Amino acid sequence: MPHRRLVLFLSDVEGNLTALRQTLKRVCEAVDLATPEVKWVEPPPEGLADAGWHAVELELPPAPGRKARKSEQPFLEEQLDAMSQALAQDFRDRALGLFVDREHSYARSCISGPGRPSKAVEGEVLDVIRQAARWLDVETGMLARLFGGGNAARNLLAAAVDFGNEPGRSGPPAPPEPDEDDRFVEAKLTQARAYMEQYLNTRK
Repeated sequence: MPHRRLVLFLSDVEGNLTALRQTLKRVCEAVDLATPEVKWVEPPPEGLADAGWHAVELELPPAPGRKARKSEQPFLEEQLDAMSQALAQDFRDRALGLFVDREHSYARSCISGPGRPSKAVEGEVLDVIRQAARWLDVETGMLARLFGGGNAARNLLAAAVDFGNEPGRSGPPAPPEPDEDDRFVEAKLTQARAYMEQYLNTRK
């Protein structure tokens, strides 16, 4: 299994890969990228259809080297948010993108819905997979197996001692990811504390 995978999770697409390709083509042409090949994830991950999702994998080009990374050329995985937003708009339903680079322990996920602001999270693979599983309303272990494969999946599961939504596991669930409102409030509180500290220092 490749170290780098980009999978799109779509609600109720009724097997229409043609429409999906048209949406991806529009997104890619806007940034001068070739449209990737797409295929259904086979076999479908257990429990995914029950939650109302279909999974499509995008064929990624080979990982760019250091010199290529320093150039201005965009990369397919960097369009994850734009893909999710465009699919949600075109299909008028929720869409989630998940990119995992196991070699560098990095992942990013973005969920979009028609008429709703997108939400995204990036960072360590386990943290991002947990959040994506919550958005999809599926077991974290299922996503870990989908992106890990073999021993890597077992290692991911063994490391995730606080999955929370795994059967037979105990422990408090992970706190929800802060959304834009939470970050805005936290920034304002931090600013207010700084102002108060500055004010108190001037009173001394």
